[in-house]
Amino acid sequence: MKGKFLLSVFALVLPLSAAAQVNKPAAADTSLEFQRYEVYAAAAYSSANQAKGSSALIGFNVGADAKLKRWFGAAVDFGDYGLSHGDVKPTVTTFLAGPEFYIPADNLTGFLHVLFGGAHTTGINAQPDVSFATAVGGGFEYAVSKRLAIRISGDAILSSFVEDPNNLGTSAHLRSNGRATGGVAYRF
Repeated sequence: MKGKFLLSVFALVLPLSAAAQVNKPAAADTSLEFQRYEVYAAAAYSSANQAKGSSALIGFNVGADAKLKRWFGAAVDFGDYGLSHGDVKPTVTTFLAGPEFYIPADNLTGFLHVLFGGAHTTGINAQPDVSFATAVGGGFEYAVSKRLAIRISGDAILSSFVEDPNNLGTSAHLRSNGRATGGVAYRF
């Protein structure tokens, strides 16, 4: 009985010791290299709720991202929108920065952000012509190569402009403008 027990222990241990002799391939690196920084440029569309009679605004959007982790980083964003066809032709410039959260998957990366900063408007008698602004939104990037990606995004930009200089305020005059962008991103 004792011999059968030792034989069965030996039979169990022998394959383990033989497996220890085999060179195993290197474990897959779970921290695949990712591009930490990127700059982007895009054509942009923004609704124009600053004044009655204004139409949608067409312009451009540029920015940069710094990824601190695979899932978290920071973004700076600058947009200028001025081409319109309404009775009133406002122009809007935004300058925003804030945290960005990433949802990476192979070639497609989703992102969500909350950006804070300011918006400046001209072409209407808005007072003040510079306002605190917040952009809440997100989008997708599709990597076409290691360095180049196609980027689309959408935001709701909240700002406060007043056409009556005797009635300055913030929340009572809150404007929400939708913004959509499409362009390219370069990663490095």
